[in-house]
Amino acid sequence: MTEKRNEPARDCLGRFCNAGAYRVSPAGQPTEFTRAADARQQLWSALEQADRVLKEPPEGKGVPGVVIRASPGAGKSTLQREFMAVREAEGLGARVAFHVPTLALAEDATQEAIGMGMSAQAIRGRSALKPDGSGPMCAKAALVEQAYRIGISAREHFCESVSDDGTMRRCPHFEGCAYLAQFKQEASCHFLATAYFSLPKQPGVDPELRVVDETFWQNFLWIKDVDVVTFKSPRAFLEESDAEGHLTLLKAAAEVVSMLGAGRSLPELPYTAEDYATFAELERKGQAPASDIRPDDAPAAQKAKLTKAAGQHRQVSRLAAVWEVLQEAAEKKLASTERLRLFIQGQKEVLRVARKRPLRHKEPLLILDADADSEILTGLGCDIRMEHHLTLRPNAHVVQIHDHHMSNTSLLGSKALREECRRLIAKEVLRDRLTQNAGVLVGAPRSVVQRVFEDGGYDFSAMSDDEASQIMLTTKLHGADWLWFGGRALGSNRYKDRGSVIVLGRQELRVSDLEDLGRALWGDTPGEPLTLVTPDLSGAQRLPLAEMPYEMVDGTGMAVRAPCHPDHRIRRLQLQTRELATRQLVERLRLAHAPYRKRVILACNLPIPGLPVDELVSWQDLVGCRVEAAIVTSLTDHGMVGGTQKRLAGGAPSIFNNSNALSKYLSRNEGPSRRFEQLKKLAKSFGGSLKIKDCQRRAGQAEAHWSFDAVIFGGFAAHVGGLPLGGRSDPT
Repeated sequence: MTEKRNEPARDCLGRFCNAGAYRVSPAGQPTEFTRAADARQQLWSALEQADRVLKEPPEGKGVPGVVIRASPGAGKSTLQREFMAVREAEGLGARVAFHVPTLALAEDATQEAIGMGMSAQAIRGRSALKPDGSGPMCAKAALVEQAYRIGISAREHFCESVSDDGTMRRCPHFEGCAYLAQFKQEASCHFLATAYFSLPKQPGVDPELRVVDETFWQNFLWIKDVDVVTFKSPRAFLEESDAEGHLTLLKAAAEVVSMLGAGRSLPELPYTAEDYATFAELERKGQAPASDIRPDDAPAAQKAKLTKAAGQHRQVSRLAAVWEVLQEAAEKKLASTERLRLFIQGQKEVLRVARKRPLRHKEPLLILDADADSEILTGLGCDIRMEHHLTLRPNAHVVQIHDHHMSNTSLLGSKALREECRRLIAKEVLRDRLTQNAGVLVGAPRSVVQRVFEDGGYDFSAMSDDEASQIMLTTKLHGADWLWFGGRALGSNRYKDRGSVIVLGRQELRVSDLEDLGRALWGDTPGEPLTLVTPDLSGAQRLPLAEMPYEMVDGTGMAVRAPCHPDHRIRRLQLQTRELATRQLVERLRLAHAPYRKRVILACNLPIPGLPVDELVSWQDLVGCRVEAAIVTSLTDHGMVGGTQKRLAGGAPSIFNNSNALSKYLSRNEGPSRRFEQLKKLAKSFGGSLKIKDCQRRAGQAEAHWSFDAVIFGGFAAHVGGLPLGGRSDPT
């Protein structure tokens, strides 16, 4: 088969498509799945061991941590709450801060914990609505959150403080503040959104253990841009007494930019680590003091002072960060720094600084994350003492295309491709309606979801991103629910009852953005430089293709060549943000414990860990021909489909303008012509037309009800233009 790898591939209609998958021998290592019946016992044992390990005295410098890496939907979060409830009942409980992706999930978890007998409370953020919806928890939420971002103490400057003369200064809303009142309640476990994990400790929340449910590592990466002109310009905030140091700083700034632009080495500059530290200290003199913001100031005065402080903090912190990166590189005696790069953005030069922020909280950490990566967590500053891995087999029939990358560029740039996606969705929605009638979820990058909605007539031009998101998340389009990659796809059980999920494309970061994550996490590690992708003559960075094996249900060895980052550490980040983001979205259907075999359609050729593939097909085979689209449209819109060219075209004018257009199409395409003959024969057996109720009856009799052929054509078709009834479509 090797000699065929570079031959142009064709779909069922004979059209050229991407090279696609090929056979390999031996097949890749299959996933070791844990039996669902054994999962609870294994997880409980792992939680007991984690409890013992995290109570041991700390040894290393990092935050002690244990990782429980179990499949989405395995029940690890609920079981941990059950474990804490048992410990609390035995008098062995601990004060716990339990972080989950969103406030809504925190409130759900709190109710579950209370039902188990725990003393639990959900912490609502300052900007969150009060439980009765009457307004934000904090009357000055916007100001306080801005203060948090620049390190100003909210309690001292916005809630209450004691002045030098002993006067107590309080916010006018202090006594009736809903935000502060929630901390007066006694609770052994506080449930908080994951965002609080990177913020200062909340008043009244003093845990002995932190549990973090789902991923959090990106919250601790700090990647910011500095305008080169600003970097080389005089600092207006420096006093006359700093004149000599100011001149040296400006001279050094120009030399740093020149060094980066020319690709020279860091030791060529005449500055020491101590010099860079001095420059950073000078920069930080520009930070406006927060001491003049008092809790009893009028909101307008607080806002003016805070706006000034925030503006200066933003610029000063970035300028200081440049020098601090150079200081650390000089201390390590590096020839260059990976965490600082110069590039052109539009018409101006920009310095990009990539750093990681230290873990703010030092309490022992239990990490419940299906995608947790110990090397990433260690890079953040965790001391991972134990790991437990458990993967459950998804109760799903997985269909995946092998001949299209489905990049954002192609989906956003081609209305014809999005129309094919619409046809695929319509076909799947009809199949679901005729079988389980449980609903279909469609996932894609957010930009693609918005473009599909705009194709459907929605206008978001006058809306904020949050307003547009709310509409897209709550509106059925083309008969399906919609979701996108990222935080929205973490932890939620909202879609667990859906019967099918379609994933269009993938979340793919630009190479430079992916590498910036790697620079921030591992950049400037002595003796372990990052392998970065060199731009071509046009300035584009192109990832090399690497062989990626599919895990096939029937054990067949299949693989595809797909873009993978050459650095093994950055590849781990790519896996997190790309392949595992797809798995998280798919797992919103909670496949491990699904009561029946659900259906997963992956419209992207990237192999996804933990999702063995039943059928590997071409994109055109998956979408089907226009005859199938006309059948679906007619059944969906009119409840029936006719068995003549005139009636088929008349029932689907959006697919064929008239019967003449259909006739010409059939004369040119052998596969669709055979499909029409099937329809004609089937419709004749039902008196000339096929009705929805006929399809529903036949679907109930079909053994392989996930197949379009089985649902619509029953025994009349094995594999003609649509999905095969069983086994795998061989792309070679």
